[in-house]
Amino acid sequence: MKKITGVCSLLLLSLMIVSSFFVFGASADASITPPTVENCRAACLYDKTHGRVLVMENPDTPLNTSTGAKVMMGLLACELLSDRLDESVTLTDEMLSGASGYSMQLKSGETIKIKDLLYGAICGSYNDAGYAIASICSGSSGSSVGFVSAMNERAKALGALSTNYTNPLGYPDNDAMKTTLSDTLKIASAASENSLYMEICSAKKHEISETNLSGARTVYNRNYLVSSRSTQAYYNPVCSGMNAGISGEAGGWSVITLAHDDGADYLCIILGGEESEDGRIYAYDAANRLINWACDTYNLYKVFDKGQIIGKAEVGLTALGSQKVDYALSDDLSIYIPDHASPSITYKTRFVSDKLEAPIKAGEEIGKVSVFCDGEIVGECGVVLLEDCESNVFMKAINALGDYTKSRAFIAAIVCFAVLLPTVLIVKKNRSHRKYKRRF
Repeated sequence: MKKITGVCSLLLLSLMIVSSFFVFGASADASITPPTVENCRAACLYDKTHGRVLVMENPDTPLNTSTGAKVMMGLLACELLSDRLDESVTLTDEMLSGASGYSMQLKSGETIKIKDLLYGAICGSYNDAGYAIASICSGSSGSSVGFVSAMNERAKALGALSTNYTNPLGYPDNDAMKTTLSDTLKIASAASENSLYMEICSAKKHEISETNLSGARTVYNRNYLVSSRSTQAYYNPVCSGMNAGISGEAGGWSVITLAHDDGADYLCIILGGEESEDGRIYAYDAANRLINWACDTYNLYKVFDKGQIIGKAEVGLTALGSQKVDYALSDDLSIYIPDHASPSITYKTRFVSDKLEAPIKAGEEIGKVSVFCDGEIVGECGVVLLEDCESNVFMKAINALGDYTKSRAFIAAIVCFAVLLPTVLIVKKNRSHRKYKRRF
């Protein structure tokens, strides 16, 4: 089957792309060089929608897990407790032991819903709520040890082979508590696919009803990209989730978030960020620079409309023996590309088979068209035939016979026949000779 890549269609596609820059007012001087990241140990910007790494600095440098451990804690807890959200638990001293720092003021003997603890641990980033959740997931032992072991197993299953946890929240533990930027990206990618986790970590606040030992509480999101309650200095309306915080000089500031643009979702991860003397948090600044750069640099452009004819496919075994039939896009096709001056746009159609054969109904998908920008695939869509192709019974029978004559079974039969034929002839000749002798 010939691949349809007509020169006229290619020129038309290129003109559509170039003209779209003027229609949408994109700047020909727009830079596709990302901004530099300063005063941070590692940084990543990942186009999750298209599977493209746009920025990756120090991907394999061993780092303290810092608050990134809370992403794994939250993911695993949501996976284990999703069907127990309305269940109430009574806290014990053992369940809260080990927690220090930012606290929800939970008390031993307090009865509270698991859902409220999840919001406290993930949305509010309260350490005592995190330890309570870890203990609940560990079972009746009241210890977080089993949960930490499960966190390590989950990390390995995700391919985060350089990550090790010794506690559920990212408290520094010399070199024992470690991870890398590459590992953190794998963990954050998995967490972004969990709807319960994303719902909780993206909430700006959560109301908790009074308990037997406490009045009503309001949990506020501590990620300054997501919530502007504490400060508006870093708030970014395109961000949702995941986690941000500091773990002393060993871990520094870590910021992990999901950002949304019209054409893509981005995972932005900043690890080991410093803080200026006047209290400026460089990790938040770096995250905002990278996210805003991507949203300003990349745009979504439609290159094909649903139903637009882009070529002809040759279909065999039809009433005419073979015929060429128009095929078109099964849906609109848009591409998300940078606004630089002269991108090289090409496209290629791949059919489901090297030899399309009737019967094929109109609207049936026969392959996909891929669009490339500067050699990199940036969009893909199915293609469908625009008319029915009925099969010709006679042509189909001839074709089947032809296929059979090329099959191993037919070839084996011919070989057997060639081998046995001399033997059959000899036997027949000997029988004839014996009959002749009997007559005389």
